[in-house]
Amino acid sequence: MKAKADRGSGPVEFAVLGLPLLIITFIVVQAAFVFYARSTALAAATQGANAARAYNASAGAGPTKANDFLTRVGGGLRNPSITMTSTGTEVTMTVTGQAQTIIPGLTFAVSQSASGPIERFTS
Repeated sequence: MKAKADRGSGPVEFAVLGLPLLIITFIVVQAAFVFYARSTALAAATQGANAARAYNASAGAGPTKANDFLTRVGGGLRNPSITMTSTGTEVTMTVTGQAQTIIPGLTFAVSQSASGPIERFTS
């Protein structure tokens, strides 16, 4: 049985401990959203780079493949942007965007790149 001095301490304990636990939960969930967005961007960049570096690939094959991947995977990455650069022997695909957020107005930019040599015959 509680002493009379402890009466009503439950709500105070909840207020003191509940807020930090809630904040930690939000931070963990937000970190998971950022990690998922980074993974999605990297996978799209890899898909695009692999398509762009294939033998006799068309100029738009890489960005098209990356965009198709982002369309299939869904909303892990908001406002995606796909850029491709090629040096003639190597192709680099970069996918940028923003992670989903719990708190409106907060943004986390995400950018991932993948590159590889262009497949070609050499003598």
